[in-house]
Order: sequence, then C-alpha cells, then structure tokens
Amino acid sequence: MRRSIQIRGASIFQIKWGKHFSEPFHVSNGVRQGGVLSPYLSAVYLDDLSNELNNIKAGCYIGEVLLNHLTFADDICVFCPSVRWLRRILDVCQVYAESHGFIFNKTVCMTFKAESAKSTATPVLKLGGQYVKSVDQYKYLRILLDTELSDDKDIRRQLRYQYCAANKLRASFSRCSNAVKNVFLRSFCTPMYASQLWCNFRKSCMQRLRVACNFGCRALYNLPWRASVSSHQVQCNIPSFEALLRKYKYLFLARCKKSNNVWLRALMQSDCLYSSLFLEHYNRILLCE
Repeated sequence: MRRSIQIRGASIFQIKWGKHFSEPFHVSNGVRQGGVLSPYLSAVYLDDLSNELNNIKAGCYIGEVLLNHLTFADDICVFCPSVRWLRRILDVCQVYAESHGFIFNKTVCMTFKAESAKSTATPVLKLGGQYVKSVDQYKYLRILLDTELSDDKDIRRQLRYQYCAANKLRASFSRCSNAVKNVFLRSFCTPMYASQLWCNFRKSCMQRLRVACNFGCRALYNLPWRASVSSHQVQCNIPSFEALLRKYKYLFLARCKKSNNVWLRALMQSDCLYSSLFLEHYNRILLCE
C-alpha cells in the first residue's frame, strides 16, 4: 500500500502534440491507462458500489446467485429484467458516484434491450439527470451485440478480417518457404476472436466464413483454386476450420468449468446451461453435424 501511494504521488505526466511536449505536471487522481495494477486498483475503488448493488436484491438470478452487474476497470454493465428495478440500480450508481467524486461519461452510457415478445416499448432511463440513449446494436471489445442476440454480424466482422489478413499475407510473404508461411497462417488466420460464443447464426453466414478461411490458405500457398485445402492442411499440420471451432469451444467451456468465479460456477451447475443454444451448438460441432 505504501508503495502504491508513493507511485501515485511521484507520477509526472506530459502531453504530446505532434513534436511538442507540455510542461510536466502531477496527477493525483485516476489510474494509469494500460497500467498493470490499474484494473485491480479500480476494482478496490468500486468494491463498495458492488456491495451496494448486491444489497438491492434485484436482477437476474442463476439458481440462488444474484447477478445484476459486471465491472472491469472503468466499464460497468448493469442489467435487470425489470425496468423499475433497473432505474433503482442506476440511482444507486449515481449516488455512489456523487459521494466518491467521479462522474459517469454520459456520452458512452446506453441501454441495450434484448428482443422479447412481452415488451416492445423502449424503457426511459436517466443517469445523473440525463436520459440514457437506447441502441439496437453495440460493439464491446470488438464483439458486435444486437437486440436479436444473433451472431451473424460478429461472424461478418470476422469474415472481413479473414480476407484482409489473407490478402496482406499473400502480398508480403507469398515467396517465403512453407515453414515461414505456416507460422504466419497460424498467427494471423487461425485465431477467431469470440468464436467460442457463436451459437445463434445462419448456416449461410458460417459457410461464407469457411470459404474465407480456405481462400486464405489457397492465397498464401499459391494453391490452384480446385486443389483440396484439407489435404494441404494435413500435410502442413494446420487445423481445419471445423477443428478450430471445436478446439476453441472445448477450451472455453473447460476454463469456465474450472473457474472459481461465483457466477460462472453457478452457471455451470444450473439447468440454464443444458437448455441453452450454446451447449446445443457445442454438442453439434463435437459430433461434426
């Protein structure tokens, strides 16, 4: 603790504008962007807010475990099946912010409502006296979320990345040896961000992503368009598109089952998991259907 206070007291910053720097100045509040300790210090600072939100006893329940907010660093996500209690949660957040000397950024505060047959009206919510805008689509950590809870838009995001990465690799490394190409293909084309969560999508959308992955392999290795990509992947020890999906899905579920997080542990032991689209798709790809 003494070391943390010393680091904060000795922090000196400068602002860079082009080739010019401002005069050095001290910063006595906030945490450093990208600092190793910043997420942990923020968690300590918001711990009391988390306790107050849990004491409301309103939100989503996984068995007997309450879940009405998630926090990490400066991001706070609150959710509740009732608009009335969601307003109460936002009021608690605003009171805590006023008493602890920080301000919520109203420009990035927004509501996101999943489609429901019971309610089609957009809830009217306020935070700090200002209305919170409602959106039908939101991008968080490169993952595209929409009110229909469909993964098609996120798959199309990965589709564009696959073509972009394949064309860049072909333009820069098409004359390299196969050993070098294997390394680049594994590094830039096989990672599929957030593919572990894909479970609600159209088959045609996933088929286009499969074609894009095969295009990247053909383009980098200068294979004929009618050549078998699968046989070349086996020879180069590169996982196929289906094998990648199975691997990422399996590792993600295995990590969730081993997690000590209270909410994840409750979810892994609840009936919600076994009736979800996530597990249905997981079982389907394991059986190669």
